[in-house]
Amino acid sequence: MVRQTPSLETLGYRIFPLILFITALLPRLVALERYITPDELIWVYRSVQFREAILDGRLSETLVAGHPGVTTTWLGAIALSLQTLFSPASQESYRWIFQLPFLMPDNVTAYIRLAEFLSASRVLVVLVNSLGIVLIYLLVRRSWGVTAAIISGLFLAFDPFLIGLSGLFHVDALSATFATLSLVILGTAFDRRRDQRRYLWLAASGAAAGLAILTKTPALILLPVIGLALLVAWWRQRDAPMRIRFRGILTDGLLLGGVALITIWLLYPALWVSPMSVLSTVFGSANRHLDEALRETFFMGQVAFDHGPVFYPVVLLWRLSPVIWLALIPLAALMIDAIRNKGLKAPRGIGLVWLLLLWSVTFIIAITPAAKKFDRYILPIVPALLLLAGYVWAIWGQCRPRVARWVLPAIIAIQVGFWMVFAGYPLAAYNPLVGGPRTAKAVLPIGWGEAIGAAGQRLGRISVDATEETRAMAGIAPSLASFFPGQTLVPGIDDPKAADYVIITTAGRQLDPSGVEAQISGLELIDTIHYGGLDQAWVYHRANPRPLQLPSNLPASVVFDGRMALTAAETKVEGENIVLSTRWHRLNEPATDERFIVRLTVLDETGNIWAASESDLLNEVDFYPHDWEQDQTGTVRYSLDMTPATPPGRYKLRLSLVDLRSGALLPIRIGDFGFNGVVYEVGEFDLPLPETIVSASRVEIPVTSSDRWLGDSLWLLGHDIIPADALAGSDLPLEVFWHAPAGGLPAGTRLAWSLTPTDDGTAIPLATTPISRFDSGRWRVGETVHERYRLPIPPGLTPGRYQLMAQPVLADGTMIDPPAALAEMTVSNIDRLYEMPAVVDFSLDTCFGDRFCLRGIDLAPITTTAGQPIDLTLYWQALTEPDTVYTVFTHLVNEAEDIVLQADHWPGGIPSDIVDSGQVIIDRVPLVLPGELPPGQYSLIAGLYNAEDGTRLPVTAGSGAEDYLRLPVQVEVTNP
Repeated sequence: MVRQTPSLETLGYRIFPLILFITALLPRLVALERYITPDELIWVYRSVQFREAILDGRLSETLVAGHPGVTTTWLGAIALSLQTLFSPASQESYRWIFQLPFLMPDNVTAYIRLAEFLSASRVLVVLVNSLGIVLIYLLVRRSWGVTAAIISGLFLAFDPFLIGLSGLFHVDALSATFATLSLVILGTAFDRRRDQRRYLWLAASGAAAGLAILTKTPALILLPVIGLALLVAWWRQRDAPMRIRFRGILTDGLLLGGVALITIWLLYPALWVSPMSVLSTVFGSANRHLDEALRETFFMGQVAFDHGPVFYPVVLLWRLSPVIWLALIPLAALMIDAIRNKGLKAPRGIGLVWLLLLWSVTFIIAITPAAKKFDRYILPIVPALLLLAGYVWAIWGQCRPRVARWVLPAIIAIQVGFWMVFAGYPLAAYNPLVGGPRTAKAVLPIGWGEAIGAAGQRLGRISVDATEETRAMAGIAPSLASFFPGQTLVPGIDDPKAADYVIITTAGRQLDPSGVEAQISGLELIDTIHYGGLDQAWVYHRANPRPLQLPSNLPASVVFDGRMALTAAETKVEGENIVLSTRWHRLNEPATDERFIVRLTVLDETGNIWAASESDLLNEVDFYPHDWEQDQTGTVRYSLDMTPATPPGRYKLRLSLVDLRSGALLPIRIGDFGFNGVVYEVGEFDLPLPETIVSASRVEIPVTSSDRWLGDSLWLLGHDIIPADALAGSDLPLEVFWHAPAGGLPAGTRLAWSLTPTDDGTAIPLATTPISRFDSGRWRVGETVHERYRLPIPPGLTPGRYQLMAQPVLADGTMIDPPAALAEMTVSNIDRLYEMPAVVDFSLDTCFGDRFCLRGIDLAPITTTAGQPIDLTLYWQALTEPDTVYTVFTHLVNEAEDIVLQADHWPGGIPSDIVDSGQVIIDRVPLVLPGELPPGQYSLIAGLYNAEDGTRLPVTAGSGAEDYLRLPVQVEVTNP
């Protein structure tokens, strides 16, 4: 008996699906333990949050990303469950990660812990993507036949770009898999329009579309594509009545869309409890992609935020496999055959062809307007283009079977060979038909952290004596931390000159070649990482690294309400950032719900705020105080971004601690001293003049202007939005933007500010200020200066409409015409009293600092019962025009000096910075005695404190107390 050789069709039906699964699976596992891309560890952390929210029933908190990335976090949660179940050693790291309230970019310890769970998460993603390829093969086989399915399946299995992203714990490859499945299932439904099971195919297509949308929001582009495809399919049924055709398209659309919505709803628990929050977050994330890119990227020799409409066509040219571009040759041949009418039959499964083409074109058009652009964003159309290439080659082979016997295997061999060249690092593959990696490095960003992982492993072998004290720095800290045995420093946060080893990548040289050269100046090159036909990274050694800068111990700890203490602080200027390094000490064991907010502000010498931030008080590994392993933290850093064009000069940095539960600022005690307010001045620093001039394009100007002076040498670019209403006696804050296109401005240039009544009255001078604290004589050619001012509005100003005017003044007093009109505003005023009433209950003459004097008090009744009101009136007189807002505190104290009643308020109910010099303020303080107040004699004390920092004004006369006055009256509480 002669055994027959199985045909290609028999092979395709029997064992090829298994072969395809294995050939798809194995190359996609190459990333395991080899490299880490920066986003993957973030997705591991999100998976932890997602899993815990599910287990705890906090379904609204399953909203962990705006992508939304739900399928990724489901797979991550499953992987985490399996790993902690079968590897008890990983449970401690899992608990550690779960304690993190945030994943901060400088938390290297967290990166190392998260990396322990990356491999398991990657494996599940690889399994899903590999099974997806097999399903796509099986579906395509129904539409196009075995030959086209085998060629297309192998193209998918061995495409390096698809392999590289399919092996990562991320969203792009999963989105591509589910979107492609939805399309090919829909194509199968088209081929079975008369099959009763067609509705099952439509439902399956809708489910896959739902999974794609759950993975990444750009998959929403599937909906109009599918809708148009349904419309065309049913329009072509011209033989059916319109009523039946309309009912058919409506039924199909509702079925497919309904299943997609049900799939999304079932798998996204946050939708069950807070659908509006989900929609707001998801669409807000999508809009941010459209509106702005978060960081500059390299493209065609330029570094920019948005690279315009040519970006994705160029990406396709370099990122698509050569078999796709080579498919244009048989496609042209087929078209020529069709034109010559040589009997070319209508291709099988042409509906799916048009569907994949429609998807590819629509997707590229839809994502092009987005400012945020990366090459991986085209991945959802790569499987479609690979399928189309396989289809073209198969159809061509049917027309030319003799030539196809060796051409088709050769084409498959080209795809396999293309993968084999880049098998270790598939994301380094670029189309050889346009020069491959050697030309790609001049066009596209190279690398996503792979070279850093390779350098970290190599460095671990080179530096065999590396200890925890050995330090290395690379452009992407997560990609290095898990592979380097020493300490990973974080760029932009840690001092680069403190690193023993510096890793430079091709991507780093693309983004900032001059900065890289400055960084490696004087360092020794000890190794080069080469793969994919390029030098991908270089490892440099620094012979004498600078010691890590630790914050200096404070002379005395700054104690916040006896609960937390600031023990060390150091302020440093790094470019446009102000970095504060601190150490904190926990003074007691806080409750699990106790949180503190660190509030930082940068002010100039006149009190203008230039930068501010609020962040949770965490230790160096980002744990809340109740989770700290030790009472003392390591170095905790805070960074504040100064706005571009901030003038150089002297600035102050202030710190306060806020109790998140009550919202109150915690009182400060320093050393043996008593109350020191609620704001601690960490120190002063000098902001230097930047080495390079800040371009005017970097400055965000809310209201632009076209005023020019001094022969166009001084430009008023614009200003912030000026309030439409102002109160006489207050300070008017202003932000103004200046530009000196030619430089050479006269030194000592000032500004004369005035208010001109809109009814053509006489201008009322407000102030004459320097044009900037950065003297105009030092402005360079093209200098842009952002300056802030505080203009005092006279307390006696007549209410009405005014025009705010600014006019340059030279150092010799010469006024430069014409003045610039900045804005119109309405000025209002309050009734003001400048004489004390003729009669008061108790006359006083006690002054607080050089700001206010307490001239008298009224109090009634003096004898009362618990629970009853008492009316206290304080008569204040301002000695000057206060430059800040003060708060009156009134305490009722018992004989043991315990406070039993407290009232804090603005004097007279108005902010004191609008008060005129000599103005009398009648300050009524209604007090209601506590209902359980025991009978006895009680005293009243009063004082003033700065509302901003809590410091009290000292009493300068009238009593021996330092910062309060005991009123010369007692309240007697009797039994009712």
